[in-house]
Amino acid sequence: MKKPLNKTEILNEMYNLILSKHIREWERTLILEAKNRIESQENLEDTLVQLESQLRPLALRYNLTPMTSEFYNKISNSSLFGRGVGHRL
Repeated sequence: MKKPLNKTEILNEMYNLILSKHIREWERTLILEAKNRIESQENLEDTLVQLESQLRPLALRYNLTPMTSEFYNKISNSSLFGRGVGHRL
């Protein structure tokens, strides 16, 4: 199992994505809203779970830009979310 991401790493990646020209505006909006919630002291895990659930339908249809897809994979594969859907019982 991968080590969980820390808050600073996540915020840095979000910041870089927000500034990138290579993501779509709606991806930027979702990431910016999540970043602002984390910075306003909302629970990191809860905020990332919400962001992951907002991005999931598009990730399943391969509609995320490569940079956002990489970030999505990082947050959805980290140990922040526990076993989740698809793991053996």
